[in-house]
Amino acid sequence: MDAYIHEILLGHDMVIVRFSGCDYRCPNCNTPGLVEFQTGELLDTREAARLIDELGKDRVKFTGGEPLLQRQALLELLRHCRKKGYRTIVDTNASKPEAVQSLVEGKLVDEFHVDVKAPLAGFAQATKAGTFFKPAAELFNEFKESLKILEKNQNTIALSFTTLIVPGLVYKKEDLLELARLLQNFDAEWHLLPFDPSITLDPALRGVAPPTTKFIDTLAGFIRKEYPNVNVLVGQ
Repeated sequence: MDAYIHEILLGHDMVIVRFSGCDYRCPNCNTPGLVEFQTGELLDTREAARLIDELGKDRVKFTGGEPLLQRQALLELLRHCRKKGYRTIVDTNASKPEAVQSLVEGKLVDEFHVDVKAPLAGFAQATKAGTFFKPAAELFNEFKESLKILEKNQNTIALSFTTLIVPGLVYKKEDLLELARLLQNFDAEWHLLPFDPSITLDPALRGVAPPTTKFIDTLAGFIRKEYPNVNVLVGQ
């Protein structure tokens, strides 16, 4: 089976597999070269598995782009990793609940790292994902379905969440409190990070100053006050 894969490389302590293609068009995306499928090489999954093995690490992270968009190829590579005894990590926007369900049922993922983009009120603007055929509200509901699946299985899967604080898109106290409400039943870290204006999909954001640590600390304080059970952290 072929998959659009941008690169397979050696990270600090793991192999990183970057899939091309994403269903979101977030203006602040810091991997704009991975948004389109065709920017990646069409690679046979058997060759990809060989390259993973050659790099010689026992942890493999699948990221993108959005790896869940190429579910069958991802499943094949995850099964290969399971046979080899590698620990597996999937970075995802969790937009495809049926794919999340198949990975969970197959016991193929040790860790899910989930990008939490925006609450419903700002989801269309933050992701640019809505279309005539599938509006942003429906896409947001699919994200929530993925969260429900992960919540039910959080005792067997390690989870972490990340939200980028982006002036003009995701930055208001109300935004973060609404997201905290969605995450309040998870025993997982939720990292608030400043967006990086040096590389964005929308060039207009490259002149926008990122939020300060003090500003993000203030948002985290609001969350801790309203949702003391949410393990919100500032930074990685």
